[in-house]
Amino acid sequence: MVLFGIDFGRVFLGWVTLTNAVREAANFAAMKPDAWGTPGSPTARAEFARLINAETDDINCTLPATLPSPIFPNGTDIGSPTVVSITCRFSLITPFIGGIVGNPLNVSASASFPVRGGAIEGTPVGPAVATFQPTPSVPVVTQAPPSTGSGGSEPPATSAPTATPRVTPVPNCVVPNLEQGSLTTDSALRLWIAAGFNSNNLLFSPFVPPHFDIKAQSVPAGSSVVCTAGMTVYDRNR
Repeated sequence: MVLFGIDFGRVFLGWVTLTNAVREAANFAAMKPDAWGTPGSPTARAEFARLINAETDDINCTLPATLPSPIFPNGTDIGSPTVVSITCRFSLITPFIGGIVGNPLNVSASASFPVRGGAIEGTPVGPAVATFQPTPSVPVVTQAPPSTGSGGSEPPATSAPTATPRVTPVPNCVVPNLEQGSLTTDSALRLWIAAGFNSNNLLFSPFVPPHFDIKAQSVPAGSSVVCTAGMTVYDRNR
């Protein structure tokens, strides 16, 4: 029983670590879905593999020789799921337990995150950044006072145009209603982006996966806030 408890604890700890690794990898892939397309990004794919290997470095579970790529079952549009699944082989130290459940033991973990990088219907993700533009002012013409001498009056003096800085105000966006009872997190992300907000500024509590029906949001629907603002949605009433 003691040996069984030790092996069970090792396997459970390894599964928790592997779950954290696939969650981190799925989150990364959801922000860079085009890395696995054509032509793709070797740098992003290498970082994807590094995240998994770094997280699972200390567990006694052998990963596949080639790490599986993330899966985009519904494509790479904003809000579509990104799925990462990995199965490793865990070596047990108790021969008796290994004879019952098999040794090595396959341990699997899977995670899914909504795609948060890319474009939606040809529109770049997120609002435009405020810009600062110098605007030339209208030249000011001043009349010199009349001369009292015999030489006549001086010609009118014209001041040189000066640049007056003009600040472009940050646009406001209207917060959509995401508390619709059966609205899931991936559908909510589409509405959030369609309202003009940045996809990275919509947070989930608990953090997906899995997808859940939204029951509450931290900013009331219909509020007019700057488009760079953020909001959290919840799976329960608050």
